Amino acid sequence: MTQIILDGIPLPESSNSKYAAWEELLSVQIEMISGRMVSEIRGKVWRATWSYDYLDNDMTKRILAVLRSGKPFVASILPDNGGKMISSMFLVENQTRPTFLCSDNGDPIWHGLAFTIREVTPHD
Repeated sequence: MTQIILDGIPLPESSNSKYAAWEELLSVQIEMISGRMVSEIRGKVWRATWSYDYLDNDMTKRILAVLRSGKPFVASILPDNGGKMISSMFLVENQTRPTFLCSDNGDPIWHGLAFTIREVTPHD
C-alpha cells in the first residue's frame, strides 16, 4: 500500500510503526498581562513521519534530492483518519542522515533514512 509520495516518487511501504500521518492544530498560547491565558488557533496542518531500514542507492538519491532541496514540495500522504491520500505542499521539519550499510555487487545499500514533513500552509 502506498503511504507517501514525495514529489512524484512513491516511497516503499514502511512497516513496524515506522510511518505515521496526522492532522494537528496550529496554535499559539499567550499569557495576558492580567494573568489569563488565551489560545489563538491558526488552522490545522498535516504532519507525516517515515523511516526505512534498507534502501538501494537510486531510491536514496531520489529521496534525498527532494528532502535536501530546501524548497516546498508536493507530497501525498495516507492520513490516520481515512483511506484516501491527502496532497499538499510540505517542507522538511527534520531528517536523519542515512548510513552506509553494505555493498550489493558494487552498489551501496543505505540504512536508517527517516524524516518528518509538515504542511506549509494551514488549512481549515
